[in-house]
Amino acid sequence: MKVFNSSNWVKSGFYSIGSRLSTLVFGFGSFYFLIRALSKSDFGAWSIFLTITTIVEMSRNGLIQNALIKLLHSHDSESANKIATASWVINIIYSLIVYLILVIFSFLFQEAFGMAELTSMFIYFGITILLLIPISQYNYFQQAKFSFSGIFWTAFVRQGLFFLIVVLTFLVNINLSLVALVLIQSACAIVGLLVAYFSAKKYADYSFEWDGKIAKKVFNFGKYVMGTNISSLFFKSVDQFSIGYFLNPSSVAIYSSAMRLSNMIEYPATSVAEVVYPYSTAQIQEKGEHVTKIIYEKSVGLTLTITLPIVLVTFLFSDLIIYVIAGASYSESAEILRVTILFGLLTPFNRQFGMTMDSSNRPQLNFFLLVLALCINVINNLIFIHFMGLIGAAYGTLLSYFIISIIGHLMLAKYFDVRLIGVFNYMIHYYKQGFLFVKSKVVR
Repeated sequence: MKVFNSSNWVKSGFYSIGSRLSTLVFGFGSFYFLIRALSKSDFGAWSIFLTITTIVEMSRNGLIQNALIKLLHSHDSESANKIATASWVINIIYSLIVYLILVIFSFLFQEAFGMAELTSMFIYFGITILLLIPISQYNYFQQAKFSFSGIFWTAFVRQGLFFLIVVLTFLVNINLSLVALVLIQSACAIVGLLVAYFSAKKYADYSFEWDGKIAKKVFNFGKYVMGTNISSLFFKSVDQFSIGYFLNPSSVAIYSSAMRLSNMIEYPATSVAEVVYPYSTAQIQEKGEHVTKIIYEKSVGLTLTITLPIVLVTFLFSDLIIYVIAGASYSESAEILRVTILFGLLTPFNRQFGMTMDSSNRPQLNFFLLVLALCINVINNLIFIHFMGLIGAAYGTLLSYFIISIIGHLMLAKYFDVRLIGVFNYMIHYYKQGFLFVKSKVVR
């Protein structure tokens, strides 16, 4: 297909993967130093805080991002100001509501997990929530226009600056409190906002034009995607929350160190999905739903081409990886990593399922499947943690991934005639292409 061969596709993919790669590298770097600088109890609290704030940010993306892109491509240009205005207003209202909820319920979080600083951390996190309103809007506008360079530089600066500060404080032996880390996040967000603004000015040139009907369209589409994102993130966080509630913060730290490494394998799937969504939306609008099958099979095949070698290497050398990255005190994490890294073989199917349903205007199906997934994972974790302890969270979640992947594939086969053999054929094709490329460079 032309969309997969165009220079815009390659350029967009380069910047999207670069954005995720910078988050991966700097996030890993920050993790590497923080796990050494913080006590296990504090690192467990920081992990729970990051999990909750990630849910907040991804739910914002779900509520606004896909709806904005979908409606800008499916409506005439005269409606663009109304769609942009609606997204801004919904973003502001969402942020205020979420902040109030976080502050009110932070006392419950603090009590449930036995983490003394959680309330203060969420109170100061309000600064970052406020800054993320314009940052997210500028990123959405750029993605809608198939431009990912500004998104890359915004992520690079924000994450890179945070990493740099963490490294410097570690080297000069400054003990940072958890609240200080939250405030550093806010400072980095201010710099990121400046980068986002200057890179997105030409894409965000909309005037205020309120239309209640358009706002309702944005919200009605986005509410399913937001529900999907929340369900997805809770699905991926059930294990950590369950460990924090039934065990202790130190157990959260041990499990989180493995999950932090295995979660990195999601970046290729997320990068491909970010590029595929606006393109597939435009292609379906122009050519019809018959293009969905090939877009899905190529996207998952490409993602598996990248992730499969990473899964194999991590599985075989998990003990060495944990020792080098987290240290001998986290050796128990190696067994967990060996299980959680297998999530990476199923994530591409689940991620592209969501993008396929959203771009084909079926966000409600994606939402319902993720709600089902969340329920299954809660049950699995309760059972497996009860009988197997800490490692049970990993096995329970792996089983949940497997069940939902099967259900998702059956739905895709029904609506779009998607076939697993097509996915694996494309994966083999990409390996062959990669081999021929390397051979052409080596053998001359």
